[in-house]
Amino acid sequence: MHLVRRFLGFLTAKPLTPAEQSAIASMLDPPIAQAFFAQRSEDQRHAFDVRERVGGHEHLYQAALLHDIGKTGPALGALSRSFATIWSRLGLRATGRWNDYLSHGEIGAEQLEALGADRLAVAFARNHPGSPPPGVDAESWHLLEQADVA
Repeated sequence: MHLVRRFLGFLTAKPLTPAEQSAIASMLDPPIAQAFFAQRSEDQRHAFDVRERVGGHEHLYQAALLHDIGKTGPALGALSRSFATIWSRLGLRATGRWNDYLSHGEIGAEQLEALGADRLAVAFARNHPGSPPPGVDAESWHLLEQADVA
């Protein structure tokens, strides 16, 4: 059900307003903000909404905003993302942009490490969805995962 909601959300996503863009720019260091704004507008909207859903837990904002940053490179639309996901679920080997899309967690984590993002942002990009890696607060992880699938 989560993937159906994400597909529909992708199709109906509205670009961030100038006020939302300004709020995000004030939360992130300039190089990290630049990476955020390099994402498709649909992914920016999803990330902003995840950040909204974590509420006042400011220590989660960077992870919420940047968890799908690795999807920037493949530049796939809604249908291609869906086909890549189905392909993967069928156990078939993906190549090219589909492989890059399906590997977005690791790609994003490497990008975030290079930009100096916080440890939780790197870990969540790399390991979501799934269990928190050792040394990561389970409650924070759970809040991020719940916000991502809501």
